[in-house]
Amino acid sequence: MFKDIKILVIGAGIAGPAICYWLKRFGFSPCLIEKAASIRKGGQALDVRGIATHIARDMGIYEQICDMRTRIECGRYVDAAGKVLHEVQGEEFGFRQDDEVEILRGDLIEILMSTITDVPCDFNQSILRMEQNADGVLVHYNDGKVINYDLVIAADGIHSATRRMVFDKNEYQLVHLGSYLSTFTIPNYLGLSHIDLECESNCKMVSINSDNNPEIARAGFMFRSEHLLKNPRDEQEQKQFLCDTFRDFGWETQNILNRMPESDDFYFDAIMQVKMNSWTKGRIALVGDAGYCPSPLSGQGNNLAFVGAYILAGELKDANGNYMQAFTRYNELLRPLVNANQEFGVWVSKSFLVDDEVSKEIAEERSNKVLGMIKSVSNAISLPQYE
Repeated sequence: MFKDIKILVIGAGIAGPAICYWLKRFGFSPCLIEKAASIRKGGQALDVRGIATHIARDMGIYEQICDMRTRIECGRYVDAAGKVLHEVQGEEFGFRQDDEVEILRGDLIEILMSTITDVPCDFNQSILRMEQNADGVLVHYNDGKVINYDLVIAADGIHSATRRMVFDKNEYQLVHLGSYLSTFTIPNYLGLSHIDLECESNCKMVSINSDNNPEIARAGFMFRSEHLLKNPRDEQEQKQFLCDTFRDFGWETQNILNRMPESDDFYFDAIMQVKMNSWTKGRIALVGDAGYCPSPLSGQGNNLAFVGAYILAGELKDANGNYMQAFTRYNELLRPLVNANQEFGVWVSKSFLVDDEVSKEIAEERSNKVLGMIKSVSNAISLPQYE
């Protein structure tokens, strides 16, 4: 019914393939581009929670997600000497309840991409500029191509190039929550099996776990700091900052850092939120972290991407392709869910990375609070039905 409406989707992360699925299902003609050469494997562990589990079921991918889940069986808080302070069962350690599932980002993207094999997908593609006009959006690619689309939907993450290109600086805000996050994989030198070890004190945290691949361990670092890097995207500066910050932390920290050069999937970023009064401008819309990242610490970005993709595509269907009507409804319907999750993201940033080592009492009190709050914010919307 809407096959003549040509929609460019930018970014093959979570939100991009998800909205391509719904657009195709609802009768539109999406195409997907990604600046990277291929899908990034592995990555951080993500949770599929609350309303997002219902969407995953409707997409027919929930069972696949369960089959590829991380299967962490227990989490152990340890002190600087490696003594176990507290042990928690895996799902509770990850603050998961009922049918909620943890899965690696790369595995989830692989599943999502498998649902859109009939959608054109081009990698190694980036955009020089976009020009909106009465008939659509003229997109100039850096390889010289110029193509006109009816709509553009950007799902290109927290550092969205589309957002910078289309929106004025006073139309969005990157809010630094005073912390940093880093993850990377290393050889499983501790011989861990479906266990997550975590050491937290002095406003810093180091973790290491191994799940389905016994050869690999996933290291994680989080810490509070108001320091701003001179070159935030420079990997060598990031690694030096990480080493300097954790130089005297103790436990397995130095052993992990010594293996960091072996890793080919190093990730480092400030813990931030994206704040915007509107996620749309003309014929262009943002979805997922590009428009409303709630903070990586919240664990909710993935779920907002699922819900945002479903609602944006659904509203375009209900509006019979009238993008102005659909974009208005998208902004209105999603706002309460985004606000709730961003408030939760701020709370998490303040509640984790504590001054003292995490005792059993601190862990249990924090876990009870988080479980209650996550259940609330993960379900803080009644999903419209579009079919």
